[in-house]
Amino acid sequence: MARGSSALPLVLLALAALFVAPAFVPSPAPRAAPEASTAALVAGAALPLLTAQPAMAEDYMMPPSWPFLVVFAGGAFLLLGAGNFIFPGEKK
Repeated sequence: MARGSSALPLVLLALAALFVAPAFVPSPAPRAAPEASTAALVAGAALPLLTAQPAMAEDYMMPPSWPFLVVFAGGAFLLLGAGNFIFPGEKK
C-alpha cells in the first residue's frame, strides 16, 4: 500500500521561508552612526569617579573558604567510602 504525499510539509516550509528570509536581506542603505555629545562623553568618563563605595566594604571580613572545601570534600569522601563498604561489588 503506497503512502499518499501530503502538501502540508511544503506549506510549512514555504511559511518558514517567508518568516526567515528577511533576516538574510541586507538593509537598503547604510546609516551613519549618531554623533555623541561632549556632555555625554564627560559624564561617561566621570561616572566611575562619582560612584559610591558599597556599605561596609572596608571593614567586612569574608570568612575563609578552605573550611567549606574541607567539609565538602570530606563529606563526599565519606559518602563514597560508605557506599563502597555497604556495596562492595563482586569479588573475583
